[in-house]
Amino acid sequence: MKLWNYDAFILDLDGTLIDSGKYHAQAFADAVLGQSGYSLKPYEHHEFFSKHSTWFAEDLNERYGLRLDPKKVLKHKRERVQEIFVAELFSGAREFLELWYGKKPMALATNSPLEFVEPALKDAEVWHFFDHITTASDVEKRKPDPEIIEVTVQKLQVDPLNTLVFEDQLIGIQAARSAGAKVVAVDNGQPVNYPVDVAVHSWSDLLKLSELN
Repeated sequence: MKLWNYDAFILDLDGTLIDSGKYHAQAFADAVLGQSGYSLKPYEHHEFFSKHSTWFAEDLNERYGLRLDPKKVLKHKRERVQEIFVAELFSGAREFLELWYGKKPMALATNSPLEFVEPALKDAEVWHFFDHITTASDVEKRKPDPEIIEVTVQKLQVDPLNTLVFEDQLIGIQAARSAGAKVVAVDNGQPVNYPVDVAVHSWSDLLKLSELN
């Protein structure tokens, strides 16, 4: 993979740049427990990573006959995340951003809302690396819909065919591909069955590839 061949980079946030999935999953579990008394099983914590809170709340209603209000679950989950979240970059992520800063336009495209994204990026001291930031607050439909990637490509004023998107989950990969962009899966240690034609690299791998370019 020749990173110099691309005109711009678009990065996902949760699970790609910062190790936030565990906090979102725990906050969702706490919201479900508080509203219904149901405790998520360990495998359901992992299942949460690939779904939206409202979708998963509806799934749990169907599975177990719960009476969760998806919108209230989402509200309580977001409030709980703010209480427990600590911004932790994945190893190698900061070095990657530092290496490419000023050399390639870089943007962030995330399903999280701005009220979470802004303090997370500032706490991790990476806000300044991004030319543009697109959040769930900026679009009508979140990933796997391509809207968030399309909006970000427009902000960057680049061709999606020459844009590389960094994602950790299948819904992000689907969004990037539907928008016409190229995509690389960032290995964060979670077991994900990526499509066989998607390159999978850790940030350490991507740093080495950057040096080769």
